[in-house]
Amino acid sequence: MYIHEAAELAGTTKKAIEYYCQKGLLNPTFTENGYRDFTEEDVVCLKKITLLRNLGVSVEETREILSGNDSSVFQRIIQEQEDVLQRKKAQNELLKELAASLNWTAVGLKAAAAGSRQSVTERLTSAFPGFWGKYLSLHFGRFLLDPVRTEDQENALHEICEYLDGVQFEIPEELENELDEMNSSSGCIVQCKADEALAEAVNDPEGWLKNNKEIIDQYIELQKTNEYRNSPGIKLMELLKEFNRDKGYNAVFIPAMRRLSPAYDEYMIKLQKADQIFRSQYQS
Repeated sequence: MYIHEAAELAGTTKKAIEYYCQKGLLNPTFTENGYRDFTEEDVVCLKKITLLRNLGVSVEETREILSGNDSSVFQRIIQEQEDVLQRKKAQNELLKELAASLNWTAVGLKAAAAGSRQSVTERLTSAFPGFWGKYLSLHFGRFLLDPVRTEDQENALHEICEYLDGVQFEIPEELENELDEMNSSSGCIVQCKADEALAEAVNDPEGWLKNNKEIIDQYIELQKTNEYRNSPGIKLMELLKEFNRDKGYNAVFIPAMRRLSPAYDEYMIKLQKADQIFRSQYQS
């Protein structure tokens, strides 16, 4: 069927369908004349997309839901929406108070206090909605689940924000797409498994090396291949390594992050010890 028929059956517009096709949510075939040819299955999928969008689900979240039946995706989206509603409600109450009293100082203090109750991850991703927000959420999110509690932590957070706001870092579009994939539901599952394996290695490096020697040897051989070196994930990693070395990341950002998060500081101490043990057995 043609696009206008699919739009009528799904209760949406042709422009919306074109947008969903552009974003890869729909992949209809084409007729010999170059028109999109929608099937009944496409219409069913389109109805799901339309419903999810009407319920406030983003395009990327819709993609995650359609790609599988993982209920955890729904639960995460629901929790995120509830968090947004709570923040909106608190903001609305403060706005009403400001309108009634015009006491900018008092309301400003209350707004700052409300912001401080957010987790560090929420504050950072709010301050940096683009690349850095995604990067911080992916690599440091598990260490930044709590709000700031001390003055030194607040100072460290301020240093991190100043650093990220002033640093220049250009990332190619294809590598940013790789980061988006890593932040998707399926990517987060892979990342969680990698984090678990790394935590195991950090907590018992000798035992981990002994139990995973074959896998480590295979990985070392894989690193020598052109396919590995040219993969988007490795290109992104190498780009970040260069940035870390040249832009003050290790000298400014990491020390501030360790002050901000006691959990991350403890992790780094263990990681450095594990790295020494690894290097003693696998000198490159």
